[in-house]
Amino acid sequence: MIPLITANVGQEVSLVIGTGSSIDKLGLVKNRVRTLLSSGGNVVVVNASFQEHWKQLEQEFAGIAEVRMLYRDFQLPDLTTLGRSVVSRVVDRVFVNLPLEQDPQLKHIYNQCVKMRIPINTFHRPEFSTFNMIPTYVDPKGSGLQIAVTTCGQGYLLANRIKREIVSHLPANISDVVINMGKLKDHIINEDMKVLIKEKYMETDLSKPTLGYGLDEDGWESHKFNRLIHEFDMTEREQREKRVRWLSQVMEYYPLTKLADITMQDLEGHSIKATKSSSEPKSTLPVEKPSTDGSTDQHIDKKVKIDVGTICKKNQRGTISLVGSGPGSLSMLTLGALNEIKTADVILTDKLVPQTVLDIIPKDTETFTARKFPGNAERAQEELLQKGLEYLAQGKKVVRLKQGDPYIFGRGGEEFNFFSNHGYEPAVLPGISSALAATVVSKIPATQRAVADQVLICTGTGRKGALPQVPEYVSTRTTVFLMALHRVDTLVKVLLEKSWDPEVLVAVVERASCPDQRITRTKLKYLTSVVEEIGSRPPGLLVIGNATGVLLPEKSVTFNESCKYHIDEGYRAFELDTDYLIPKLS
Repeated sequence: MIPLITANVGQEVSLVIGTGSSIDKLGLVKNRVRTLLSSGGNVVVVNASFQEHWKQLEQEFAGIAEVRMLYRDFQLPDLTTLGRSVVSRVVDRVFVNLPLEQDPQLKHIYNQCVKMRIPINTFHRPEFSTFNMIPTYVDPKGSGLQIAVTTCGQGYLLANRIKREIVSHLPANISDVVINMGKLKDHIINEDMKVLIKEKYMETDLSKPTLGYGLDEDGWESHKFNRLIHEFDMTEREQREKRVRWLSQVMEYYPLTKLADITMQDLEGHSIKATKSSSEPKSTLPVEKPSTDGSTDQHIDKKVKIDVGTICKKNQRGTISLVGSGPGSLSMLTLGALNEIKTADVILTDKLVPQTVLDIIPKDTETFTARKFPGNAERAQEELLQKGLEYLAQGKKVVRLKQGDPYIFGRGGEEFNFFSNHGYEPAVLPGISSALAATVVSKIPATQRAVADQVLICTGTGRKGALPQVPEYVSTRTTVFLMALHRVDTLVKVLLEKSWDPEVLVAVVERASCPDQRITRTKLKYLTSVVEEIGSRPPGLLVIGNATGVLLPEKSVTFNESCKYHIDEGYRAFELDTDYLIPKLS
């Protein structure tokens, strides 16, 4: 028996047979009819158990063209005569609620439905059902949002309660979010994708599609979500695909409540505006094309020219801090970082800073999110630095909020030099790096006597997207690769060419310390195929070394061709009362 999530069923016809075993139990049938109608379907009711049921059904559904009532007993030909003409009059699904004394007829109905492959659900009789209904929330504003919960028969009331809990925690503007994202997606399909098809870009090599993050909710190739784009050397096809790729990243990374305000301009190269403020300073700084020689520090410092003295108010100078927000869990946020967040005038944040951290930003604090999408990282970095200078010139306290630790592959040193060279030396607050937190939340001791006596943290993406020099293999080392999952096939190939042990254990740690954390364990030789199979849940990193399995039962880290990986889902964070730790500000 499979679950059925109510979807838009169009003009499909559902046949309801029987209305309950007692005269006072008609509520189930009424609710079912309402649910089917809300999904756009048609309903035929036949074989009412009591005359009083007919009267109540007529009172509630009279005048509704999509509801048809047949005042007679069920007949077997009803299965093949009451449906839509497009499917030769076969009904689309059957719901049965007959008294026990009619079991012989029920068995006959069930067998016939099975033979004709008509889905059938019998109330409280799983042995006569091929599907079961799931408690489903349908957005009353018609956005298309549906949330369904199942406990696989362990408790329908419990599933309903869990559904209510989920719905109660949705943002108040969730309908606007879904509607806006749908409009942008449709616009992009109608413009960009039609051009790609017309110009035959989509036909160049269908065996190796590059989109990978497409538009289906359950069929997109998420392992290509952050596929490497050479920012200053994009092909024409990559330029065409840019907006849909950026939209996918916006949906995945940006604060949920903010998605209702994203526009096509935001996906065409303009900045995504700061929020939580009635106004935003207009940029007066020149934007020059970045250097192509890879000298990021130099071209950033030279291109921005601003006369602070003509803008800054007398006796009022802004301050800036580079703050590490840790890997995601509030329990891993330092008190210093929390104080900076609570006292900032403006927060410049990276898109990877988790929602749990963004949620503690005071409502009246202006927030600007970096637009670092594939193919736009350098330009977005320039934009962020310019914003910082503008706010500083207005005498504001600016917090540059970064995931993990600012100095662990977070451009913290570059940003320190940039602001210092313009007269604002930042205060730097360390954060727990995901490179180290990921090992702890994955039950991996980065160092372990007789197993691992050293730790190495590497990046998988160097300047201009190049693969950095790969270290030699050391059997007693735990190696952590950041920013590598988008090119895992290339990385694994190079590691094996450099004589890394193909049998060494690997852990793919994604969204470390967040509620949707995922840990996948495998062997190095299987890593590429495993990532392609399970997809990607960025941000993620790789932990490679023999320490990866020392705290786990041997059976959970034993892999072969028939069992290549093992996945652990979820993370239960410690509760952190930020209002208790930091007094509310006036």
